[in-house]
Amino acid sequence: MPQETTAVSSAERPTGEKRSRATVAIAHTNEKHRSYESVYHLAEEALAHLGGMSAFVQPGQSVLIKPNVTVFYLAEEGCTTDPYLVAALVRMAKEAGASKVTVGESSGGLFSSTKNMKITGIAAAAEREGAELVDLGSDNTPNRYVSVPKGKVLKEVSLPAPLLDADVVIDVPKAKNHENTKISGALKNWVGVVNQHWRQHNHGADTAERFMDLMTVVPPTLCVVDAIICGEGDGPIADLPRWAGCVIASTDPVATDITIARLMGHEHQTLDYPNLAAERGLGVKEPIDYVGTPLEKVSFKAWHNHSDFNYYPLNFLVGSGVSMEGTIGHVKSALDSMVRRGELNEVMWLNGTPTIMIGEIDDPHFEEHLNQGPYLVFDDAAKPQYKNHPRVFFVPGHPVLRTAMPSLMVGLGARIPGNAIMRWEQFQRWGMSTLKYGTAKRKALTVAETAGAVAALGGAAWLLGKGAAWAYRNLL
Repeated sequence: MPQETTAVSSAERPTGEKRSRATVAIAHTNEKHRSYESVYHLAEEALAHLGGMSAFVQPGQSVLIKPNVTVFYLAEEGCTTDPYLVAALVRMAKEAGASKVTVGESSGGLFSSTKNMKITGIAAAAEREGAELVDLGSDNTPNRYVSVPKGKVLKEVSLPAPLLDADVVIDVPKAKNHENTKISGALKNWVGVVNQHWRQHNHGADTAERFMDLMTVVPPTLCVVDAIICGEGDGPIADLPRWAGCVIASTDPVATDITIARLMGHEHQTLDYPNLAAERGLGVKEPIDYVGTPLEKVSFKAWHNHSDFNYYPLNFLVGSGVSMEGTIGHVKSALDSMVRRGELNEVMWLNGTPTIMIGEIDDPHFEEHLNQGPYLVFDDAAKPQYKNHPRVFFVPGHPVLRTAMPSLMVGLGARIPGNAIMRWEQFQRWGMSTLKYGTAKRKALTVAETAGAVAALGGAAWLLGKGAAWAYRNLL
């Protein structure tokens, strides 16, 4: 569990004044070549409409930048915040006189936040600009209990000290689809500011309520959205990249998310997070004053998430006692990722047609499905005759969150164990990201370390086996 220190009142830091209207700035480029300088200028253009970074960061202040790095997939895949944008914000904060800039994240599932930041290039970009990293989800990061005066569900909450102690908090989400909430934006990004155990135990039917309560304690000072390469399709981790070329900036996280929804062609009036946040005085849904590039000039109709499970080429049974915010959504995200990256096709070719059962439901064709391919049952809510059957791969938990992805891969009979597959994917992306975003010294070290390891341990054949695990332990 996280280190706890003395409780303090949430009154010690400002929670923001209730707004009557919002201003959202949009900067856009048609230039699809991304670089440190080009993205810096794009972000600078967006913030200039709001008074520049100096309007938010005063000399001597500490700044925490919170990107979306919930998984190890890359910005170019439409999944995580662009490292170039993080680097631009670090540089701007330092130019405004910040005494310290930290980049922090609490990744989802079993993932290490620090390793995810290394894999995606966030760490390399932060290092280049002189920022520190902090794992907000780690048990090694001190937490403090604070009261939640505006909470509707929470009355107190334990939050990481680096979040509470920062003078300025910059929310830097990825504009992308999400299966539960239609979009993932500035508000949903606050799911990643807590200890991972707290996050695990607070996923359920009232997830959005809890995290919007939490945001009333530490609201973002500024929101800067990576809408350069958006994520459409079956998000949040199986997104397809969709070029939009935008950086969006606002002090209002509600208006920011409404803008993301409108940019991507989503119906925005019924979004859970913006509605709940507006109820708590965190921002306004309207009126919104747009400055910079007109929204209608850059908006597009994103391919939305599938609304059911019928598109899967397998048997997918969902029963009672489970929720989309919990087991269903986490299994679906992992399966969508396997579909998106071609892994499910290989599994089915090798092992037949799988059946996945989630929660309490009957399968009238149980014996037939057992003979067709792997049979997986998720969640303790499943009936005993299914989860205890000797030919069933049962994944316990209620809900199943952290173990959904590796358990799915193992249960489906992937040729390489689930963790090994993920480590290989992580190793590949780490190498690409470090060579793209790292300093000259970091690039040279990466090439030398990887080449030396491969040569010493047998080349490409080694990389396909123990190499990924070795690299995961020693290089990340």
